[in-house]
Amino acid sequence: MFVLGTAGHIDHGKSKLVEALTGIDPDRLPEEKERGMTIDLGFAWFSLPDGSEVGIVDVPGHEKFVKNMVAGVGGIDAALFVVAADDGWMPQSEEHLQILNMLKIQTGMVVITKIDLVDQEWLGLVEDDIREKVKGTILENAPVVKVSSTQKVGIDEVYEQIVKMISRIKPRKDIGKPRIYIDRVFTMSGRGTVITGTLQDGSFKVGDEIEILPKKIRARIRELQTHKKIQTKVAPGTRVAMNLAGVEKQKLKRGDVVASVEQDETIETFIAQVETVSTLRFPIKHNATLLLILGTTELQAKTKILDKDQIPPGGSGFVQFMCKGRLLARIGDHFILRLPSPQITVGGGIVLDVFPKVHKRKDEYLISDLRRRLSLKPSDLILSELKKGELILKKDILRSSNFSQEQIQSSLEELEKEERIFSTGVFVADLTKWRQTSVLIISEIEKTHQGSPFKIGTKLAGLSSRLKIQESLLEQTIKHLVKEKKVVQQGTYLRFPTHQPTLSPEQKKLSEEVLQKFASSPLSPPTKEEIQNLGDEYEDVLMFLIEQGQLVELKDGILFRKDDFDKIKSQVVDFIRKHGEATVSQLREHLSTTRKYMVPILEKLDQSGVTQREGDKRVLPKG
Repeated sequence: MFVLGTAGHIDHGKSKLVEALTGIDPDRLPEEKERGMTIDLGFAWFSLPDGSEVGIVDVPGHEKFVKNMVAGVGGIDAALFVVAADDGWMPQSEEHLQILNMLKIQTGMVVITKIDLVDQEWLGLVEDDIREKVKGTILENAPVVKVSSTQKVGIDEVYEQIVKMISRIKPRKDIGKPRIYIDRVFTMSGRGTVITGTLQDGSFKVGDEIEILPKKIRARIRELQTHKKIQTKVAPGTRVAMNLAGVEKQKLKRGDVVASVEQDETIETFIAQVETVSTLRFPIKHNATLLLILGTTELQAKTKILDKDQIPPGGSGFVQFMCKGRLLARIGDHFILRLPSPQITVGGGIVLDVFPKVHKRKDEYLISDLRRRLSLKPSDLILSELKKGELILKKDILRSSNFSQEQIQSSLEELEKEERIFSTGVFVADLTKWRQTSVLIISEIEKTHQGSPFKIGTKLAGLSSRLKIQESLLEQTIKHLVKEKKVVQQGTYLRFPTHQPTLSPEQKKLSEEVLQKFASSPLSPPTKEEIQNLGDEYEDVLMFLIEQGQLVELKDGILFRKDDFDKIKSQVVDFIRKHGEATVSQLREHLSTTRKYMVPILEKLDQSGVTQREGDKRVLPKG
């Protein structure tokens, strides 16, 4: 299914043309009937020769309702650009054409209406003027059809041109990410809340659970209609009326978005390329506040121009927007920019980055990266995302983009073949960064082994900050290095497979001295602090003995030789087994030691599951 949209100045006969084509009067509001002008969006449809249907969105032409016009044409495939023969080109003709151009509408046709009110000479002048005005726009090579809607003159030719135009339009793709920017919300007696809009990027079916953004309201699709016909499933490019269960009308408004549950995240900031209209009389300045319209969502946004001080009329620039509210935007989406006051269109743009970091202005690396993103090729975007994120879950790559999962997966596979990315199966990383991370880890281990051969290896704690590597990237790289048997993870240390901690001859003598001190007093040995106070050279030896398991470290710096601690453990277990339970005092007396040592001993045994504390007593664990 395809959707057309009207465009053109007020009172140029857009609604009458739609009614002549379809037999449906798109002006639905009483106020529109009274005033004889379109205020809000109107809807109609007609059938093609093959039986398929074409929807039409009729938009208002008055300058006060341009934001309603933008809401209507955001999801169309082609435009019916209307100019009245008696008036000719008018201000809203110009502004509407600028909007169609900025939104990159695929194609369109020009319809000159009210030809019964002018003579042939005047009609020829109007047509020549229109052809001059549309040069360099999407309508430059568009057909021009002359009609009188009241007399039904030229309507058949409009219909024929529409059929030809639609045959050349590529159908909307189903990328598995359905969304509807709501343009109407109302209630129907006995049915409840109904929303309407143009479905993009995916399909919905009756019974689906959906999420309404940005409020994250959950609801269920009770019924679907297109052109007043009940459907069980609707496809991209369809005008949809969706009856929702589980949500009240008062909670919804135009600009909200219907999407699959947990499919999209809303944002407050994004980066885009912005183009200004050539007829603008002033530049867009840094820090300007503009009205941003994307789909049917409109909100104010502050501009941070990244590559220059201002964007001149007819110019372009990269802008980071800070929005006063949340919206759903994907990479590749187009939007319109207007001044809040006076209400004029100043330009439009295309979304390039939806989760940007905080950037400095005029950063050459950033600007180069944004120029690369302009290609909108999945491969370029993936590489750009990885430069920014270092390590990304495969399922999250370009999640907020207008590409299907199949397109993204295909690009990932191609980049992997070209040795530009590295995939762990779950994560994806830039290959250069992955290799650099591997080199840094290997280098750190090597430095530790050479400088402190008595150590097991490099401590994992603090490695991320020391090497300035993202924690998740570090973790995954280590896992891969271990899998490849290039390194060994031993407890909280990393070492090479061939490394065995060794002491120098001098350190060996000190270690024998230390162990002798523990042997001479097995139940009341020296503390860690007491050994360290003997001199700086004892610190490394003590660490070696602890890491090698020759000394067991308890709370408060209490140390025991391993053999001595094992004997103590056996004595504690035997005593409790014999008596059923034991207090600290009983065990202290039994072992002929002091509370200073007994409490840390029992806490260590509790921690390792040898004993279990019950009040002020210790018992053996059951089972």
